[in-house]
Amino acid sequence: MTNKIGILCTYSFPEGMAPTIRILSYGQGLVDNGCKVEVVIFQPKVGDNAYSLSGYVGGVKYTYAHKRDTNKSKLYKLFVDRPKSLLNAIKKIRNSHKEEKFDCILLSFDHPTYLLFFVPVLRIMGIKIGFIGDEFPEPIRRLKSAIPFSYKLAYKFVYQFISFRVLMTRTLQRFYDELVCEKPTYILCSILNTARFDGIVKQKVSRKYMCYMGNMMLAKDNVDNIIRAFKRVCDDFSDVDLYLYGTPNDKDKSIVEGVIAELGLGNRVFIKGRIDYNLVPQTLANAEILVTSQPVTKRAAGGFPTKLAEYMMSHTPAIVTNVGEIHYYVQDNNTVYLVEPYDDVAYAEKMRYILSHPQEAKEVAGRAYDYAIANFGSKEVTKKLIDFLDNTL
Repeated sequence: MTNKIGILCTYSFPEGMAPTIRILSYGQGLVDNGCKVEVVIFQPKVGDNAYSLSGYVGGVKYTYAHKRDTNKSKLYKLFVDRPKSLLNAIKKIRNSHKEEKFDCILLSFDHPTYLLFFVPVLRIMGIKIGFIGDEFPEPIRRLKSAIPFSYKLAYKFVYQFISFRVLMTRTLQRFYDELVCEKPTYILCSILNTARFDGIVKQKVSRKYMCYMGNMMLAKDNVDNIIRAFKRVCDDFSDVDLYLYGTPNDKDKSIVEGVIAELGLGNRVFIKGRIDYNLVPQTLANAEILVTSQPVTKRAAGGFPTKLAEYMMSHTPAIVTNVGEIHYYVQDNNTVYLVEPYDDVAYAEKMRYILSHPQEAKEVAGRAYDYAIANFGSKEVTKKLIDFLDNTL
């Protein structure tokens, strides 16, 4: 029976963006199902925050391989700091493996350089390896059409030593099957620590608002489509504003601000910046509508929006663009409100319908909550993952 699982990643932990939330969710789910989980972060820890170099969060043990000295030069960081972090990560894994053997280690990254470094070493140490992926590899997820030939060679080599895969979508499974070879695969489309939403109820707020929450990268979330849709209904619902939570880069922020100014919505649409992880559930629950708008891209085809599970847990009706594999899991007017991408007119009509039919929208949101509990809850999802591992390892 699977008992001890390692997760090797590059993401900041335990606070971060969607990949961090996913790792924490399935890590806690595995712990809740009786496994020991250790997360090793091989990128150096940067800056000072509330979290130390190592510790426990929700029963999940985590450790950074190294802390970066921000006063050093770029050359030092590249040729000394980074190699030191990689070697320290191996040492930490080796020491932990000596104390109690890992049943497997999940690789939560896909860059060939790091795969070529870690995979052979871990196999020499006798550790079974799984690959966990929630997006197409670079550079596809940066909206390129394909990966370089050198990447393909690297994947073909390392996949000889990987025992299984945990992937977000069937599209990703087909991609890796065709790129390298077929492997035992578990589809984990979305996962969430549902306990975060326990006891969360809608509070009275000074101004009603619709809420977008994400990274506001326009190539991934065309927030301008949401703003243009809001413009079409804002005069009829003058008591509802639009809040945008996220940290776009300077270019994307400038574009969003330009759209807001162009439409004369400076007093109705507000860029709120990044929100504290612990404040997310209440902020979502207090909204009138939760909105997201993904364009049609290969990146969207391979992924599944982490925010959708959070939206569904909040008891707040959500509007989602019908891209990728979303339609396999949710249905229009049943658990969410689906709209075709790029169509701000149709999007606006969904906004109008929800605000004009609050009781029906409440029922839709209630069904969404029930569905998320049953299908995205971390304990339920990882119980099936453990069954998969027990049959695969």
